[in-house]
Amino acid sequence: MNKWRKYAGWVGLILMALIFILAGALKLMGVQVMVEIFDRLGYPAWFRIAIGVLEIVGAFALPIRHTSRYAAFLLALIMIGAITSTIINGQIVNVVLPVVLLFFLIWIAVVGKSVKYHKLNKETMTS
Repeated sequence: MNKWRKYAGWVGLILMALIFILAGALKLMGVQVMVEIFDRLGYPAWFRIAIGVLEIVGAFALPIRHTSRYAAFLLALIMIGAITSTIINGQIVNVVLPVVLLFFLIWIAVVGKSVKYHKLNKETMTS
């Protein structure tokens, strides 16, 4: 069972990374839908590009053990900004995906830390 949880965790982490790589790439390529979303929310083009770069950097750092927690926090901050911007502009229906992603990112950040801590204690106790 523990082996399956480990594999499920890796699959989830990689899927999250792929979601953010895709979202960041769409922002950087200037896909019309992304341009319209940022225009509708009142943000300039440079902000869309900056968010795209941060999403891609965070996505590549997410599966790396030593940077996973920091990447999850970075991407969670971006999701909090997306949720806030969407609610302020009255588009509450569009908040569902960022909220779900935020939930998983917080879970990655919190559980990732406790798993490492537990593993460290287990190794020192057996030595």
